[in-house]
Amino acid sequence: MKNKDMNKKSKKRQASSKKMHISITVKILCMSIVCMLAALIVATVISTNTASDRLVANGKDSLTTLSASKGKSLEDFIMAQKTLVNSVANSEAAVQACKEYASTKSINKELQANLASDLAQILTDSNNLYENFFITVDSQGFADCHDNETLHDISEENVYADCMEKGSHFAHAVSPSSGAPVFEIAYAIVDPDSSKNIGVVVCAIDLKTMSDQIISDDDHDIKLFTPQGVVIASPDEESILAIDMNELDADSWNYILQTQTGVTDFTDPFTGKLGYTGFYVSENFVTEVSVMDSSFDSDRQALYKKSIIIMIIAAVIASVIIFIASSTIVRPLKWASATINKLVNDIKAGEGDLTTRINVKSSDEVGMISGSVNEFIATLQSIMDMMGANSQKLSNISSNVRDSIDSTEDEINNVSSTMEQMSASSEETSATLTTVAENVDEVTRLVAKVHDEANRKHQESQEMTEKVERMRNEVMLERDKADEEVAEYVEQLEVSIKQANEVDKIMNLTGDILSIASQTNLLALNASIEAARAGEAGKGFAVVAEEIRQLADSSKETANNIQEISEGVVTSVKDLADKANMIADAFKESNAGGREGVENLTSAYQHDIGVMAESMSEFAEETNSVADSMEAIKESVDAVTAAAEETALGITNVTASTVDIAGSMKNINNEAGDNLNISNELQSEVSKFKY
Repeated sequence: MKNKDMNKKSKKRQASSKKMHISITVKILCMSIVCMLAALIVATVISTNTASDRLVANGKDSLTTLSASKGKSLEDFIMAQKTLVNSVANSEAAVQACKEYASTKSINKELQANLASDLAQILTDSNNLYENFFITVDSQGFADCHDNETLHDISEENVYADCMEKGSHFAHAVSPSSGAPVFEIAYAIVDPDSSKNIGVVVCAIDLKTMSDQIISDDDHDIKLFTPQGVVIASPDEESILAIDMNELDADSWNYILQTQTGVTDFTDPFTGKLGYTGFYVSENFVTEVSVMDSSFDSDRQALYKKSIIIMIIAAVIASVIIFIASSTIVRPLKWASATINKLVNDIKAGEGDLTTRINVKSSDEVGMISGSVNEFIATLQSIMDMMGANSQKLSNISSNVRDSIDSTEDEINNVSSTMEQMSASSEETSATLTTVAENVDEVTRLVAKVHDEANRKHQESQEMTEKVERMRNEVMLERDKADEEVAEYVEQLEVSIKQANEVDKIMNLTGDILSIASQTNLLALNASIEAARAGEAGKGFAVVAEEIRQLADSSKETANNIQEISEGVVTSVKDLADKANMIADAFKESNAGGREGVENLTSAYQHDIGVMAESMSEFAEETNSVADSMEAIKESVDAVTAAAEETALGITNVTASTVDIAGSMKNINNEAGDNLNISNELQSEVSKFKY
């Protein structure tokens, strides 16, 4: 069954191998390329992501640098504007105009026109950077950059109050005319003679224009905030003056004010897209330069393309290297595979040559595998050699075992038959012993009865002696009565003598005992013969048979002794009966005589009764001895009966065991036959190999 299952599995493997045969070169190439591609892909993804992260990090660093650069440029511009405004405030024309107006309260039209022309030129040169640039005499507008169209009184404005008090004014404000955010730079015009502030030069820079001209570019979203967080310049014009970061996110704004410069991430509240903001806090502005994360997409795509190109080039180079390496590795494997396949095919054809060896030319793993295969073939060759010799030995041993088992089965069958005969004999002996025991019980009962009767007769003899004595004393007075008593005594004596004759039954019973003892002795002899034939299995029964034989001999001897005693008792009883009859007859004959005859008769009768009493006493003792002997015989018979029953049971068990052994030997015989078949199959398989 196992061979069939192995053949089925082998056929399945052969069928599956025929369905798809992939060379090891292809497998190694495929596996290597897959592993290489996986490694390249992972490395490319990791390196690309790392580069992308580095790109973003560099972008953030650039934002920080750019925002600081823009902020500083803006502050430099403000500083330049302060210098410009201060120079206008200190110009001779501005001072002269203020002094003349203060002294005459009239405007010098020529001077006013010249100043207005100079301011207009400044506006033109700045590319319309200013929302307004004007000069006041005291608080009244005197000249502006818009052809004096915006002249007005500024006495109510902060710029005038600060200039009058501090000499200058720098602040964010909202243009009253346009509503746009501006940055005001103002200086007081000082009279050099009196050192009094006699006028103001105000420059209102348009922050949107300033942002567009100075810090804006096409790549970044640049916003300007007041230190308080209000947007004052942005590409998104709707957010100007409309967004207060201090109100929207006070924590973030405070972080910016405290950090002064850096970069932070943000999420666009309208699009939800990620962005990055570089910030720089200066004296007058907070400059933020922002870009969206999507602005790096083009760089990322370029990076991905370069990575893919590099990966493809690396894959091609690695594939060539793998192909060369795999060819170098596979070539020895092919040689080894060809040798092994030839050996397998020869084995299938029944011509397996185990002297075949793989030619080992290298010391690498392939060489080690080839060497291991050679060692395996050598070991297999040694095993097949050993199997060839041992299978022949196994065949011979199996054949001898079968012959021995056949012979043993015959002996076991003989022993089984003998045991069955012994079992029958044992059962017969047990039945015979049961009969003997019953007869012994009967003899014991009769002996006890005779013993009791002898004792009773002894007692009656004594009573008869006393009666004779009384009768002799009273004979003279009551002769007639004495005749009746004598007749009655004679009758009782006859009955007693008749009962005493029952001792003859003991003779018959002892005859039965002798017959049973002979039969038992014969059975013991047969049992000894059967036990000898049974060999080791009959040793225990032989001991029991010997015990039974000895018991039979003892029973025979005891029965002979009982017969001898019984014969003596019977003789004594007969003599006593004869004498009693003689006494009775004599008593009857002399009953008519005189007193002297009566006395003589009674004296003689007393003597005879005494003799009979002694005989009865001896008979009672003999019967008592017989009773003891019979009790001993009964105990021996009971013991032998029990032993015979145990022997019969043992013989039955031995018989059953013999039957089981016979069955086991039959199974062993079958297994020996299977071994013989297996050894023949092994010899057939081994013959397919050359070794």
